[in-house]
Parts: sequence; C-alpha cells; structure tokens
Amino acid sequence: MMALGSRGDVQPFAALGVALAARGHAVRLLTYGSFADLVAGRGVTLVPLEGDIQADLKGPEATAMFAEGAKPGLVMAAMRAFAERNGESWARCLLDEARTADLLIPAGASVFVGASVAEALGIPYVHAYPQPTLPTRAFPSAMVPPQGKRPGIGNWAQSWMISIVFWLIFAKMVNRVRSELLGLKPYPFYGPYWRWQREGVPMLMGYSPALVPRPDDWHPAAQVVGAWFLDHPEWVMPDDLSAFLAAGPAPVYIGFGSMMPGDPVRTTRIIVEAVRQVGCRAVLAGGWGGLKPEGPTPDIFPLEAAPHDRLLPHMAAIVHHGGAGTTAAGVRAGVPAVIVPFLADQFFWAWRLEELGVCGGMLRHRDLDADQLANAIRRCLEDQGMRARAAAIGAQVRAEDGLGAAMQVIEAMERR
Repeated sequence: MMALGSRGDVQPFAALGVALAARGHAVRLLTYGSFADLVAGRGVTLVPLEGDIQADLKGPEATAMFAEGAKPGLVMAAMRAFAERNGESWARCLLDEARTADLLIPAGASVFVGASVAEALGIPYVHAYPQPTLPTRAFPSAMVPPQGKRPGIGNWAQSWMISIVFWLIFAKMVNRVRSELLGLKPYPFYGPYWRWQREGVPMLMGYSPALVPRPDDWHPAAQVVGAWFLDHPEWVMPDDLSAFLAAGPAPVYIGFGSMMPGDPVRTTRIIVEAVRQVGCRAVLAGGWGGLKPEGPTPDIFPLEAAPHDRLLPHMAAIVHHGGAGTTAAGVRAGVPAVIVPFLADQFFWAWRLEELGVCGGMLRHRDLDADQLANAIRRCLEDQGMRARAAAIGAQVRAEDGLGAAMQVIEAMERR
C-alpha cells in the first residue's frame, strides 16, 4: 500500500492496512515516517518515504497557497513542487518493496506512480480513494468548489476536465519515472484514466454511500464501500479533558487538522469571539496550524490531539475544514457540522453536508469572521431538524462495514 498527503489523507488507508493485517495478510504501508504511530503495534510494516509533509505545508509554495485562499493555480503549483521534490524517490522505494507483493494498493495522489510500478512488475493493483473521483452526471467534480446546479452533462464534462488537470500536475514526474526507471511508454497527454476504465481496474471509494450514493453511470469496477475508520479503543482520555467535558453542556469541537491558517492568531481570536457570542463551550484542537488562545478561556479547552472516534461523540457540533476523514468521523458521531474549507475536496464535502441538511454553514477560511461563525454554530445547536437528520445519518454510517466491504474486493483480486 502507498498513501501520500496529510495525516487525515493517510489515516483511512492505515485503517485499511490494519484491517487486512488482522485478516492474516502481510501488509506494508509506504508513507511518511512521521505517521508511524498510526500502525505501530497493529501488524502493519511501515516503510518510510522521503519527505516531510508538515514541512512541505510550511514551505513557500504552500504558504503562498494558503495566504491567497487556495486559488487553483497556486494549489497546482504547490502540488507540482511537492511531486517533483520527492516523486522519483517514492517510485524507487515502491519498486523495491513491491517486487515480492501479490497486490498493490496505491491511494489518492499515488495512483499514477502505483499503477506504473504495478504495470512494470506485472502485478494486479486496486486504486483507493477517500472521495468520488470518476466523472458522472450525478454531481460536480469533488476537487473544485461546486458552482451552482448544472445539467448532468456539464457535471460529467467538468469532472473529466478536472481529472486531466490533476494528471497534468504529476505528468512530467510520472512519465519520467515510467520511461527512465520502469522502461514503460509514457502515458498520453490526457493521462491514464480511459485506459484504467477500459481495463476495468478496481477502484475502491472509501466513503459512506449515505453521504454520496454510487452514481448509476460509473464503471462497474468502481465501488463505494463505506468509510475506513482507524479506531483507538485503548486510548485513555486525559483527566483534565474528562473534567472539562463533565463540567457542563456538550461542547463544540473546533479544529482544522493539517490546514495552515495564514494568521493563526487572528483565526484563534475569531474562534474565541464566536464562542463568546454563542455562549457555548468548545474544544479547540490546535492542529498543524497552531491554533491556541492567547490567555485563560474557561469555556474553551485547548487540545493538542485526541482520536476522533473517542472525542467527537462527546461534542454537540463540529467545526472543521472538511477533509474527507474528518467529515466521515463527524458524520459518524451524529452531530451537525460547520465547514471552513481551505482547498480541494473540502468544498465538495461542505456542499454534500449542506445538501443533506446537516451543515450549519460553509464559511471559506479566507472570509471567516466571528459573526458568521457564531451564526453557523448557533444553527447547529438550535435547529432540531438538523440535529435529527445528523443523528439519523450517523446511525447509518455506524452500521456500515466499509473495511469489510473493501477487503472482499481486495481478497477477490488476490484469488485471481
């Protein structure tokens, strides 16, 4: 298995690896060494890749991207720089590790390199994604902010265009790897997508069909199997957090994961003021962006880290960036959300939660202010219809077995 990106990007695939290991499979996960704790003691061998995603997100390209509100051109530039710095070393590592493998599972942004290595070695592979990736008439591309309703063919055409743009970010590096390292012909200018569909490459979509049902116009090889959660039953809640939760009404969780607000002090002040306006309590997760109140705030608990599966069920609402993993964890907890998207599929997940009636508001980070945030939180806490819908969808998600469904597909591939 190979997974790239932030902790939230990698964690679902770590969960899949752990589940496969528990079924007796020998699993190697290629990802950043800083994520070793995700699989430590769980039967998965972590193979560290070169690079440091947290450092990359603090680098000049990513800093410019966050400062300008994640404009598409800047997002592309940051991702291209990220791939050019490390892509060839990742491909060499995967080639070495996959020589004795029976099956390869590249995830997310690693699919181009993963498919190429699998082709060179002649082994089967399964693609895995945390969001819908195939073009469809049913909904717009998951990788750009939705812009109103459009005819079905418009959704399909937009999704193909965005897919090709996404390929072009990696094209130079991937085709260099194919020709110089693997001895393969380069992919065409429009990428490998049509080829993958023609060959029926299995594609696992690791999110709940309660959030996005499988479209009828997808290739049969693409399956929506349910979300992949890495649970932490061994985790013990710190005494101070436990005391805070017991001291009053359920708080609101606020955190943006690996996203880097351009000015964390300003963002924290907005959050503190919004909580004051609502009169609620909150747990503020500092995340990679370093959100932290400047002084004593009795109604806000500053949190370094805690597993979502153990923390979020104690919350009254969840304010987050809209990453696929946090969205799934929040929906599973059964409470409404406020989404503050920064880039990529985060806008799509905000749109889906709004469509389902379980989102108090989508507030772009670059436009965030205390009044808007307070109003959105208030809707989550006071709209009983929204709370009932969130609880119902949460029950659906908790009843799913996304890992079990994914393993059925993977084990069928191994038996071929």
